[in-house]
Amino acid sequence: MAADETAGRERVIFCSCAYFDVIPQASKARILGALEAAGVAVESVADLCGMAARRDPRLRVWAQTDSLAIIACYPRAVRWLFKTAGVPLEESKVRLFNMRTQSPEEIVEALVPEPLAGGTRQASLPQKEEDWVPWFPVVDYDRCKNCKQCMNFCLFGVYGLSSEGRVEVQNPSGCKTNCPACARMCPAQAIIFPKYADAPINGDEVTAPVETADKPAPDLRCLLQGNVYDRIRQRQSPGKRFSTEPKESSAASTDRPRPTIDALRRDLDIPDDVLASLSPAELQRIRKTSQQKTPHESPDRDGN
Repeated sequence: MAADETAGRERVIFCSCAYFDVIPQASKARILGALEAAGVAVESVADLCGMAARRDPRLRVWAQTDSLAIIACYPRAVRWLFKTAGVPLEESKVRLFNMRTQSPEEIVEALVPEPLAGGTRQASLPQKEEDWVPWFPVVDYDRCKNCKQCMNFCLFGVYGLSSEGRVEVQNPSGCKTNCPACARMCPAQAIIFPKYADAPINGDEVTAPVETADKPAPDLRCLLQGNVYDRIRQRQSPGKRFSTEPKESSAASTDRPRPTIDALRRDLDIPDDVLASLSPAELQRIRKTSQQKTPHESPDRDGN
């Protein structure tokens, strides 16, 4: 479509969130089909998170549009995805629609005020474009206090420091799908995982002001007890999950608290499959963190 044809029109972007089922397929198809039937020129993409991670140049073009509508998920998540890509949205020029909370009818009516005469058509949703699931943290810098707890705890090297010493996401593809541990550690509730199920980690608005949002972080010294490595290493045969029950066979097992894997899952919501998939290098990173946090701890049974 030529530039003079689009002048004065609102540009409409539709995110299919193709990698997760946080939005029902039927709802997405109804919205896209209704807009296409009404003659709305919709630009459909598979996943805004993936575009932000690779800093897709289309994001900059959209951010510079005079009138923009984005149909995706929570507005807070969308705003910080664009900011993560280095192209902040101008609030006065953009309308954000949330398919996780708004009905298809509500969204379509806002974009197509006149009733549709011809009904809707079957919409074809965009397919996956990435070799990895675009699951990674997005930092809300309006809330972030740069305490670095996320960077110091992250098991997978996702975070780093900018040239100004600010925590930032530098390795998004290193994040483990479904692991929100860093967000649950954050005392300011500043970390967003747009595909997460629960608020406010999913990008929903945080009700507590930043200055009163501090919360006690889980005790790393307790969570990262040395025996977590034994428990993860002692995986069962392929197809079976490792045991999550504390072992009481040795005298040492009763000498100290043993929340370990149970605590990592319970307090940080790290899924079993993520814990079970930790590589030797990642286990070594956890071991190093644990030793830094608990210098008094004795070596594990293997002498490591």
